Amino acid sequence: MKKFYLIILLMGLSLAACQTDPQGVSGLPDSSTQDPSNPKPSSPSYSTQVLLFNGTGVSTSDWQSTESIIKNQGWSYQLVNSAELNAMSLEELSNFGVIIVPGGYGGTITSNLTTAARLRIRQAVRDYGVGYVGFCAGAWVAVGPEAEGRTVAGYGLAVAQGSVLPSYYPGGNSSLTAAMVPVTFPDGSSRQLVWWGGPSTPEWSQGVVGRYSTGQPAISETWAGKGLVVISGPHPEAPQSWRATAGTDSDGLDYKIAINMIQAAMNRQPLATY
Repeated sequence: MKKFYLIILLMGLSLAACQTDPQGVSGLPDSSTQDPSNPKPSSPSYSTQVLLFNGTGVSTSDWQSTESIIKNQGWSYQLVNSAELNAMSLEELSNFGVIIVPGGYGGTITSNLTTAARLRIRQAVRDYGVGYVGFCAGAWVAVGPEAEGRTVAGYGLAVAQGSVLPSYYPGGNSSLTAAMVPVTFPDGSSRQLVWWGGPSTPEWSQGVVGRYSTGQPAISETWAGKGLVVISGPHPEAPQSWRATAGTDSDGLDYKIAINMIQAAMNRQPLATY
């Protein structure tokens, strides 16, 4: 399996997928197996709007696509790998506007973070009001029953209260690798989003931003202490290249949805919900 991932990385493929890891949660085929080297920030973190996590277990094509969205919006940001996140103090974390965790392998992402780092991320969100955005694996690791306490999560980060998320399968077909799935919004609009093994998000009270065709939540938001958490099972940040596997997309890229999610969490301004 490791050889498979290395071959993909060496070939420079941009395709990615949320699949199932040993913990039964999100994984993407071009997820990193080693911590990437990141450039040092040109400005101190206290003036930075976005912390974009790209550590071990995160899909390379996913964080790169998310980075392009951030750049196009003109937001200040810092790429942070696993070792860097482990070394960050609560004070450093609390000075970001939002933490973004893209797709990848949820188990690998969290197993490469120290217990102390996982708890600091939760504290930064809940006690200091740092926003949190998670796509696919980033959604899975966000939710857990330990969120309102000070104990480390059995799985993930548990920045938002709830049970560990269930898988969603388009049409109930658990053998699918990827698909384009319709997601509807409170204003009656619908978009085709890339699904790649992602979850159904929580049915938080007044917190469902988008629904799959089955009615199950696809995008959800909730207040986690002082911070706003916005998570998505499908991939509004997915690059065009992913459609080669996911299928025909009738309405094009969905970056506006990803932008709205990030802005909402960063500015603590909830999106419209059902």
